[in-house]
This record gives sequence, C-alpha cells and structure tokens, in this order.
Amino acid sequence: MTTRTPNSFKNTDHREHTDRPQAVTSYEQAVWGNGGDLRFNTQASTSASAPDASAVAQAVVKGIDEFFNGGEWHQRAIDAIPCEFRPRGTEPTPVQLVNMVNRNIEFDPRQSIYDHSLVTEGEAVAGDFIFTEPTNTAAFFSHRFTLLDAHVVAGFTGNGMEQMMDKMLADFEKACGSTIVDILIKSPSTEAKEVTIAGTSPRDRAEDWIDALTLSINQSVGNSLSDFVLLMHMTEQAVLERAAQRAGVDDVEDLLGCRTQFYSGTNRGVFMLPKGFASLSFREGNDGDVWSIHATRNAGIQGWDIEITGIADVMAQAKVKLKLANPVDPTEKLQTEVVSFPLITRVVAKP
Repeated sequence: MTTRTPNSFKNTDHREHTDRPQAVTSYEQAVWGNGGDLRFNTQASTSASAPDASAVAQAVVKGIDEFFNGGEWHQRAIDAIPCEFRPRGTEPTPVQLVNMVNRNIEFDPRQSIYDHSLVTEGEAVAGDFIFTEPTNTAAFFSHRFTLLDAHVVAGFTGNGMEQMMDKMLADFEKACGSTIVDILIKSPSTEAKEVTIAGTSPRDRAEDWIDALTLSINQSVGNSLSDFVLLMHMTEQAVLERAAQRAGVDDVEDLLGCRTQFYSGTNRGVFMLPKGFASLSFREGNDGDVWSIHATRNAGIQGWDIEITGIADVMAQAKVKLKLANPVDPTEKLQTEVVSFPLITRVVAKP
C-alpha cells in the first residue's frame, strides 16, 4: 500500500502540476479589474514570483494599438481639429472655399432693374476660390519610451498602468502640437500680431486673452472665436482651467467658446486655425492603420523600447488668384497670379 505525500511537504517537486496554481505567463490571463494586481512568471521558482517584462511590454503595446487604431483616437481627433485619414499612396484633399464677392446693388424699385442707368452703386467682380494645400514640410510624429526590466520587478496594478498610459498620451499630444507649431510658423499664410496681456490673476489673464483673440480674428475666414481652433502653449492651460472653474463652466472650451489644443516646447504664442480652411491629413499604412506601434528589445540596457510613429500633412497653406492691373492701363486686369492668402493668425503676447 502506498501513501500519497501531502502537498504541503512537496516544496521542491515540480512533477505534480496539481500541487500549486500555475503562474500567469501571458497578459490574457491577467486580471485588471478594480486595481487588481498584475504579475507574470515564466520561471520554475518555488519562492517569490518573477515578473516577465516581455509580457508587460506586450500588454502595453496592445493597449496603445487598441486606442490609436481601434477607433477611439479617430473620434477624438475629429472632435479636436478638422482632419482626414487617407489611404496609403494618395494625396491629401485640398480644402476649397469660395471667396464670395459683394454684388449687391441699389436701384429704384419704381423702375426696371435691367435699366443700367438707374444703378447707383455696385461691384461686379467675378468671385474665385480660396484653396488650401499642404505646407512645404510634413509632420513625422514619433514618441518613444523605454520600459526597463527593473520597472516591472514589483509587478503592475491596473490603476498604475492606466496612470502611466494617460501621462504618456498627454505628453505625446503636446509634443505633436509642438511639431505642428514649428511647421505653421514657417508658412507664408501665417501672419503675426502682438497683443498686451497684463492680467496677473487667472481670471484677469483669461479675460485679456479672450479680448485679444476676439480682436485678432481674421474676418476673411471667420467671424467669431467658435470658427477657430486655438493652438496654445501648455503654460496657459492651468491658468485657463482655473479661470473656467471661477466662471462656473465645465472646461476651457466653454470658457473661450472654441476648441483648444495645447503644445509643449518653446512658447511661440497662440495660433488661430480656421476650422473651415485648415486641417490635418493623416497617412494610413498598408494595413489601414494611421499609427505604427513598435516594441524592440534593447538588450544593452535590459529593457523594451516602445515607439509610436505617424505622418500627417498640415493643410494650412492657403492660395488665392489675384488679378493684376496693366501698369499702362489700370482698368485692364487680364493677368492673374496665385499668391499666399493670410489664413492663420499667430497672436503673441508682448514681453
């Protein structure tokens, strides 16, 4: 007769798989809900668990890919700024808007309108289109961070992973805005205007910005702040959010009355992008994804390099046809030239 050895005494025997629960070896088996602990183990160890950094890196890459290429980011991008997502190998779609010309006239209603001798005022110049084409340089967005094996030794919780991802996405968004600013500042369609921001408290400073931006509106492309998307430096974010709280509104957009995006890097002022004219054109890859997520093992530092890349054309270089007069006969305007149209206003606060 043989006697089965109790499980509590089998501390070094790995032949019995029923003696102890199996260690989690992939992210599919991890429990994330309500701050659950996430631990991985690919070693046959009878002591403490040894988390596997490759499984954590795989979970991070999957989460980033689902956010950026799963539809959620697409909707957020459309809500934030006018944009398009075009298939690989295609050109960006130009934005074309008609430049309306005033053809109103005054006439005597007691007489025929077709009697031209009765027309007292009027202008009959054929209207043309304002079209926006890509800037001379496109934007290549790339953001990378390194996940060291030492970072995951103690394991991850679901809340901890969520906090890490939120911080990464916020930094990535501001870095992308900085790249767009570097392109816009070199565009011939961008004109600069200096304003005075004298307020020191959040409420007064926000009021100064609202007044300055309202007075800086380019009436050719918009009539109110709601017609624009503001690209502001991140140093103004906390000030405007505090002013929004004091005003009793939900966020900065409700305070300013328009969409607002923030950028990092050097403070180059506030860029007023007209929603009807400017846009971003994102290029899709062969698989239809806008963003590529790469995870590469960096053996030299014992970690994983995780990178997000994407390409977008900045549709913010406006053109319009201009009729040139004959120097000999100014009334003769037969020659036409395509020239840059002032589209984007860069509002800079005086030192």
